[in-house]
Amino acid sequence: MTAMSQYSYCRILVAGTTADGVQSLLGRLFNGTFERRTLTVGDVEVEVRRNPDARNDEAPSNDFVRWPVQIEAEPVSHDGEASVVETVSRILEALWGVQAQAVAACDFEDELPRSGGIRPLEESEPE
Repeated sequence: MTAMSQYSYCRILVAGTTADGVQSLLGRLFNGTFERRTLTVGDVEVEVRRNPDARNDEAPSNDFVRWPVQIEAEPVSHDGEASVVETVSRILEALWGVQAQAVAACDFEDELPRSGGIRPLEESEPE
């Protein structure tokens, strides 16, 4: 077993939609079909499920670790590690495009749009 790289795992927390809504969106985005709760995108497995840390009784806040949906992106090969940044970037852009809130928690946030969603849209650099 080789050492884990910074690209070996990413978790995206989502509010403003449901796990089923996210699955539908990502199925269309990547032209794929989920098997159980997992979609394979090239050499990256994308799993969508309810966040076990979510709180049902409170509205989404800045405490994104408690948002109701979580997406896990995990490369299944070395090639997947090379493409996981692009895959996660596309997922974030698609979620933001449907007005969902989404924040990525991973070791490569600085390579993602809006630093993985930590930086609000209005603080983004002008293009």
